[in-house]
Amino acid sequence: MQYSRWYDKYSDLKSLLTLLENVDKAHLDDIAQDFLQIILSKYQAKFDEAIKLMSINAPPKYSRWYDKNYNLHTCIEFIKILDENEKKELINAFIMALLDYAASADYE
Repeated sequence: MQYSRWYDKYSDLKSLLTLLENVDKAHLDDIAQDFLQIILSKYQAKFDEAIKLMSINAPPKYSRWYDKNYNLHTCIEFIKILDENEKKELINAFIMALLDYAASADYE
């Protein structure tokens, strides 16, 4: 099967990104920070190495919608370096964090 984007291979990640694309900037900033905290708590050593690689291999332009939020961009790019089981675990942790955020958010 041919995928147009690398994350299309992961239906949960694709669904998560679709949901996040419609979140307003202020909430997206908070959610992305929560996601970074999850990464740091689970994958500190890998994250440090990933940051080095991301700075060396920065994309020539940040054209995707999630690239506009540096923290979210970092989280999504980090997923790429994980093995398949770690990818699933982290995506599920992001989904749970988003659900927790939505349940606790004060939407007036």
